[in-house]
Amino acid sequence: MTQIKVIGFDLDDTLWDNTPVMINAEKTLAEWLLQQVPDFRYDLMGMRDLRMEVVEQDPGLKARLTEMRWQIIHLAMDRSGYPESRCREVADAAMAVFLEARNDITFFEGTLSALTQLAEKYILGSLSNGNSSIFRLGLEAYFSFAFSAEDVGAAKPDPALFQRALEHTEVAPAEMIYVGDDPVLDIDAANHAGLRTIWLNRKNKSAGETAADVIISDIAEVVEAVEELAS
Repeated sequence: MTQIKVIGFDLDDTLWDNTPVMINAEKTLAEWLLQQVPDFRYDLMGMRDLRMEVVEQDPGLKARLTEMRWQIIHLAMDRSGYPESRCREVADAAMAVFLEARNDITFFEGTLSALTQLAEKYILGSLSNGNSSIFRLGLEAYFSFAFSAEDVGAAKPDPALFQRALEHTEVAPAEMIYVGDDPVLDIDAANHAGLRTIWLNRKNKSAGETAADVIISDIAEVVEAVEELAS
């Protein structure tokens, strides 16, 4: 049996429920813009329409979420009639507001306890398509590495994130477990990269093309699942 050395985690919807986080972050951003910028022409729905336009012009922004949102705000400012200097100034300030709210999360019960136990025996890290920060969240106490789609220029299911983690930790694919909630972006992608997989299926989703090594319904079960694969 190959020894397990590294455990990678998805973040959004694996360690916390991301839907209320994003709803609050977008609402906070929209309210801040309307309060700070006279004659701002876009509400929350209008900003979402601009998102589609910006991504259509540069599809690569799907893997660069922070830059994508900055571009959306900049475009909204421009179309609200402001000069370039003001557009950039507000986009920078607005992104600070958004990222603070985007990292205002509540971990699933049992998350930090599980990470504490696993960090005693394994190298832990995060591999995420999102732009949350392990440093803002205090997860650097558990994780020795963190890579995002922005870091590698490609989002899961592209294998780039997994390849970066393997290169960083200098382990073989079979020596790493990946834990995630999405059957395609997390489980299929990690399986195709040769990793072992643990699927957190909290909402009874249908499986993707491949099967996870272990399926759990609560993140607190991840310690037992890891030990099952490591035995």
